[in-house]
Amino acid sequence: MSQAQRIVRRLPVTTLASGCELALVLHEIRGSRPGPVVGISGAVHGDETVGVEVIRRLSHAVNPEEMTGSLWLIPVANPLAYEALTRNTPLDMHNLNRVFPGDRGGWLTEKIADTLTREFLNKVDAYIDLHGGGALALVDYVYILNDEGLSRSFGSRLLYRPEHPYEGTSNSIARTRGIPCCTVELGGGWTSEESYVQRGLRACLNALRYLGVIRGEPEPPGRQVVLREIATIRPSVGGTLVPEVGANMITRTVPQGQVLARIYNPHTFEEAEVIRAPFPDNAMVLLMPDIRRVNPGDYAYMVGNMATAEVYE
Repeated sequence: MSQAQRIVRRLPVTTLASGCELALVLHEIRGSRPGPVVGISGAVHGDETVGVEVIRRLSHAVNPEEMTGSLWLIPVANPLAYEALTRNTPLDMHNLNRVFPGDRGGWLTEKIADTLTREFLNKVDAYIDLHGGGALALVDYVYILNDEGLSRSFGSRLLYRPEHPYEGTSNSIARTRGIPCCTVELGGGWTSEESYVQRGLRACLNALRYLGVIRGEPEPPGRQVVLREIATIRPSVGGTLVPEVGANMITRTVPQGQVLARIYNPHTFEEAEVIRAPFPDNAMVLLMPDIRRVNPGDYAYMVGNMATAEVYE
């Protein structure tokens, strides 16, 4: 008899001041044959919505009767931040993706991380974390962490091999356990995100082929650039950011000194700052796709140094 089935479970976190329960929803899709448990999460940062929709469509795109192993899907890893459309948890303003493995007796965000670690991250055999640029920025790249084939299977033009990955992330738990994992950064910036959702769905299905969960050979990724160095450019002053490099340039290159954006004082109209590309050849990893209000220190641009990059044809 086939063991294929779909189960929806709630992972309780705590009770809020309103008396309402805070819980995470986990969709478990069990295949008809034994195999790896692959976990996929979205909305660790609440303003990154592409991953939520990718996971919804993925849940409908797979047939458990034809699967080997299981899929564990958490579409919204931080429900309060998702509701508020904020990067951080609004009740304590902590960044969920910097506090793993969490603390059952700590801040609310640490409680969420603890639940995710105990009930999800410690029980899967491979892990994919879906992120995006949030409400302001557009982003398009994939981290290489401990399984280059898995990261490359997403087919993104740009990948990043960090020398020192962030600690306290959900993927730091997977790395500690030695299971294949990767972080995907895709979409954001109040742009039309349908094309990024479609890409994310195709990419996740291809990754599941790579992991042996669904049938078929994974599609070859084509030409990819692996970056070793990325500069994060933050405005030193706030104001109105007017970009000169638009959304059509994401993942593409610009020369040194190229004006990426100008920041104007919204009251006096004075030009307050000019943001330029720093490297001789710059890959546009994250950018502001349209006119934005920015604060000092906001994520404005991330550019990769092509001089130190590896190219795979």
